[in-house]
Amino acid sequence: MENENIISQVTEYIDSEKDNILSTLKTYINFRSTNTEQLVEGEKTEMVECQKWIAEELENMSFFDKIDYYELEEGRPNVVGVRKGEGKGRSLLFNTHSDVVTVSEEQKNEWTELSPFDGGVKDGKVWGRGSTDMKSGGTSMLFAAKAIKALGLKLKGDLLLTYVDGEESGRAEIGIWSIFDRGYTTDFGIMCEPTNLSVYNKSKGEIYFDIKIKGKSTHICNRYKTIWPQRTKEEQIGVNAIDKMVKIINAFNELERSWGLDYYDPSVDPGATTLTISQINGGESFSSQAGECRMMIASMISPRTTVDNIKKQIIDTIEYIADHDPWLRDNRPEYKLPFPPKIPLNTPEDDDTIQTMVKSYEQVMGAPPNIAASPFVGDCNYMFEKGIKGIYWGPGDLSMGIHGTNEHVPVDHVLNAAKMYAAAIINWCGIVE
Repeated sequence: MENENIISQVTEYIDSEKDNILSTLKTYINFRSTNTEQLVEGEKTEMVECQKWIAEELENMSFFDKIDYYELEEGRPNVVGVRKGEGKGRSLLFNTHSDVVTVSEEQKNEWTELSPFDGGVKDGKVWGRGSTDMKSGGTSMLFAAKAIKALGLKLKGDLLLTYVDGEESGRAEIGIWSIFDRGYTTDFGIMCEPTNLSVYNKSKGEIYFDIKIKGKSTHICNRYKTIWPQRTKEEQIGVNAIDKMVKIINAFNELERSWGLDYYDPSVDPGATTLTISQINGGESFSSQAGECRMMIASMISPRTTVDNIKKQIIDTIEYIADHDPWLRDNRPEYKLPFPPKIPLNTPEDDDTIQTMVKSYEQVMGAPPNIAASPFVGDCNYMFEKGIKGIYWGPGDLSMGIHGTNEHVPVDHVLNAAKMYAAAIINWCGIVE
């Protein structure tokens, strides 16, 4: 097999570095790098300290030609390490996010394995917030680069390691997008999210809408006047904004059912394009009809369609209901996108990018990987929007306490991911003979 001897040396190196890998991951987890927008009262984040430590780790390798530590918002740093290729090979970018979700008081009380920011090993697993999402992936990609250096391999193509903030709150503009806005580019990207080491070449997209309807508040005793024609021609005394929002909700339910038939993709479960009412708030008093109602919706989008298509259908539905309602016709619903949408990821399985990663997996594991559609969305979707192909591929799994209690990652996942990432660097970037 091509590069078989080199891959064997990579495997031996990673195995010999097991203690250092676990020590590095433990330190990474020890930093309470909670996403700033998810901090609870009295909680502080150590994101700056964490990212400065990452930059120092890259610096201490004496391997990267450039290390870029920068902030677009105060206290929201990103780190990029660039190793320039020495030939005309293809460039490869690895990405992780250093921000983690908060550990709630309930989760702290229910946490039974070590402690939320311990990062220690027990029963063959590393425990702690961020262990599987996704500091293990960030550690594996770091040691993949260390393996390349230790073996004295010269790469033809550029290698980029990127550690971003803002992923957990959908802030692509200060995180993953800022890397490309800063002038960095790549031919292919590996997002080291927890995939149980499967190769995710497809992913649903995601779009959110914040919708607001203005009504006319009045006492509940006037309800009959707001729903039945009156004998007088007096000005309408009240309009319940919740009633009007229900009309839109009912239309959304029908729209969602039609999507289940229209956008079937064999690689994802039936009904993959969905429209969830995730938040709804309305009314000022228990004895008043609501003068305002606000709703947040979240739509997951099949790889078989596009964000623009789904966005248009949602807007058309809102406008149709407004056009056919006497109140809403003159008091139009207001709506906006609170976060940038994530376009569906769809890279064909027979694409050279995917086949190179499959080969890298096989060289380490001795068998082909599971290739599947991702059940989640993330920064790879944002990268895909920039026209860059990529995959989700990393240690850990959604079943391993992600965003919950007793988050963990198997030790062998971390080691095997490092080996496969090193193989991917060798196979994709190419080695100068």
